[in-house]
Amino acid sequence: MDFTEQNRYPFPADVVLQVFGDQDYFLQKYQLSGASNIQLIDADNQGDRSRITVSRDVDVDIDVPGFARKFVPETITLVQTDSWDRTSRTGNIDIQFKGMPAQVRGKMAVRDSDDGCVLDITFSVKINVPIVGDKLARVMAEDLKEKFQRDSSQAQKVMADIAQRYQ
Repeated sequence: MDFTEQNRYPFPADVVLQVFGDQDYFLQKYQLSGASNIQLIDADNQGDRSRITVSRDVDVDIDVPGFARKFVPETITLVQTDSWDRTSRTGNIDIQFKGMPAQVRGKMAVRDSDDGCVLDITFSVKINVPIVGDKLARVMAEDLKEKFQRDSSQAQKVMADIAQRYQ
């Protein structure tokens, strides 16, 4: 099941792509957004490519329907990898959910706009549960969209400091 999300940043795309390769950005952003047990697993930021993998625990913020409650704990450990090609301004996102039969994969693209840049995300949520998998995927996608928006709000604060390194 595919979903889309869009975030705006008040900096040029080239600066934002540099920030997206900075491990401090992710660690601070997730801390401000309320995640716990944040751990940097891998970071590679060389040349025109970057890849960062961070594990974090997040609370499920939505009211999970009864049919899904046994599949969705109150707190989930996410292992997220963001990888970018700064030349093409495109990237991939991969989120694994520890202890859940769920996976998120997506494509990202950054483009300049009049007031900074826009991040377009297209992602799919796959849940390997017979019969209720698609319904559960919709529930998870709504929770992820809320988290993307909250992360974007916190990202604005963190990005303002970290972007100075790249301007």
